[in-house]
Order: sequence, then structure tokens, then C-alpha cells
Amino acid sequence: MYPASAALKAAILTDHIVIAKAEIWSSDQKLTTLNIDSGSVSINAKNSTRRNCSVKLVTDRTTANLVPKSDFDYLSPYGNELRLFRGVQFKDGTTEYVPLGVFVMTTVDISDTNEGVSISIQGEDRSIIVSRAKWLEPYQMASTTLEAAILAMLKTRYADVQTSFPTTNITIGQIVLGNDQDNDPWKDAVQLCELVGYDLYFNADGVVVMNQFPTLDGSVVVKKFSETDGTTITSLNRTISTKETYNGIIYIVEGTQVASPIRVTIWDEDSTSPTYRFGAFGQVPKVVKTNLVSTVNQATTAAKLLLNTYIGAQETIRFDGIVDPTLEAQDVVYVKSIGSYVDRLVIIDSITIPLSPNEVMTADARIVRVISAGETIVVGV
Repeated sequence: MYPASAALKAAILTDHIVIAKAEIWSSDQKLTTLNIDSGSVSINAKNSTRRNCSVKLVTDRTTANLVPKSDFDYLSPYGNELRLFRGVQFKDGTTEYVPLGVFVMTTVDISDTNEGVSISIQGEDRSIIVSRAKWLEPYQMASTTLEAAILAMLKTRYADVQTSFPTTNITIGQIVLGNDQDNDPWKDAVQLCELVGYDLYFNADGVVVMNQFPTLDGSVVVKKFSETDGTTITSLNRTISTKETYNGIIYIVEGTQVASPIRVTIWDEDSTSPTYRFGAFGQVPKVVKTNLVSTVNQATTAAKLLLNTYIGAQETIRFDGIVDPTLEAQDVVYVKSIGSYVDRLVIIDSITIPLSPNEVMTADARIVRVISAGETIVVGV
């Protein structure tokens, strides 16, 4: 959840004036502010590119003047960035905005009709800068901490990248990237972090953030949607499916950095769980092979974090509601809906924030059961 004032959080629960804006930036310089007619920002934790945007500018004479006449104009998609915001105008006339992302413009569409000229913009977060900078030759990562290795790698693709990384205490082995002709350095970085239980993405401020995957064990609940307390949810769908559900992780470490292969197996051992290892669901493991880590402890930690992202994922919830621009993918929220028998914590997988005042927010969330400290971890079996 993006930090915002108590006044803004209170205002979005009542009648309020919605405000939104778009700014065009070049490097660290703001070039202009645009009036928005409609659009949205989509944030999806399951995609390597976390944030995407679609914006339609207000159709008037000012908009027409923004039509690119050369490859170096404000709205030419060759390096300028779009920064989007949604917020509240308070009763005293003051305003507060919440940033929704920093986007590289990928497509600019100009429509000239009898009603005037309109401009639509599509954009992706700064991960596209890293993705586009393909490996021209193989790149060997150094054997160092996860955060140091990822930072060094990103700097080779995007020299001005800004990061906010924790101390992971994970040392990764040497690995060579860029051997495939159709390579993607950003996906490489995301997948490397996932293999050891970390989430890598560009946040709303355009900074690369690295976090452990969230669990419901000790996580901070950032918002409550409760039908009995006047929820802001307008509709809710609950889906139960086992197509992408696993109740075990077999984590295998092979490579020159280990004297012999390491194999760690962790299961859902909760007999009250619908995905209990010895229940009707059976044993359905996800096999992960890597050469990144080199110790049993690191493999065990990674296996636990990965299983937390899969276990119990047989149940998902999609809900529409009043827009809260501070919400993010991977936020933990509480949802209670009497009709659908939902009364639990969930983790948001994706969320769409509209920019116009008359649209609702849509979120997809998953149920994730916690791996308790006493559950079985088998090493070498």
C-alpha cells in the first residue's frame, strides 16, 4: 500500500471530488501536465512487467496542439515518460495525489474526427527499459549476495536505475545469462529472484523494489472490506479451482557450486487443509531446479517462501469496489461477504485503478494458507 494521509483515506470512503493527472517527464525534468479524459493503471503481480497504463487525453484544442509533429515532441514515444496520479480534492480546495506509476510510452494513437482530435497513450513501467536492452553477449553474474548480484546486473542494462533492496543474507552462485537469442534481461532478473523466494518489480515511484513474497503469517492487513461494516465492495465473485494449485515444493540444487546435489521437499502437512498432503487432494508437488543457492538452509528458506505462493491458491476472489489508489498488488486485505461465505485474509494478485471518477476498481486476490513452523521439511529425499 502506498503511504497517504489519514484525510485522504477517510475521504475516499465518502462523497469526494476525484482528481487525476498525467505528467510528461524527460529524465528528471517535468515537461508538461496533461488533462485526462479516461484511462486506467493495471498492476499485476503475476506479470514480469508489473504496471501497465492506458490513457485518453481530453479532446480539445490544447490536446490537438500536443499531437507529435516530430520524433522529439512531448508525446513521441522515444524516451519521454508518463507519470500518472489519482487523488482527492478536499472541501477546503486543497489536493492530495497518489502516484500510480512511471511509464515508458509504448504506443501513441491519434484520432482525428468531426468531434476533434483525441490522443490515446499506452505505456509500461520502467522494466521495459531493461527488457529492451538485450544481452549482446553472455553475461556472468558474480557469486555474491542476491541484492548485490541483481543490482550489478540491472546497472549493465539501465545505468540510471534506482533500487530499494533489503539485506537478504542469500549468497547466489555464478550463473551465465544471455545465451538465448531471444533473451529478456528483466525476466531473467525476476525469475532469479523468484527462485529464492523474492519478488522484484518497479513500484509506483519508478524504483526497483525487492521483497520476500508475502504470506498471511504476520503480514500487515492494510485494508478491511467487511459487509457488516459498510463495505466499499460493489460486487464479488468467488472461484474454487485446483488447476494451478500445488501442496508441495521439491527444490533441487545442482551445479558446480555444490559438492553434491541438494534436494529439499516441503509439503502441506495440515490435516485440516483441503490440500493436505495425505488427504483426498493427494500429493501435487511443484518441482524447482536451480543452481543459484549452495546450502541446505538457503534451499529450505526458498522452498518455504515458494510454497506459500502456491498452497491454498485453489480459491480466488475477484471484487469491484470504490477506488482506493493506495492499494498495490501483493497487499494483504481482509474481505467479508455474507452471501459468498467469504470471511478471511487474502493477498491481492492484480488490481486495476481507473483514472475517471465514475468507474470502479477491480481486484483479483488469492487465498493462501500459512505454512506453519512445525510442518515437515525433508532434506535429501
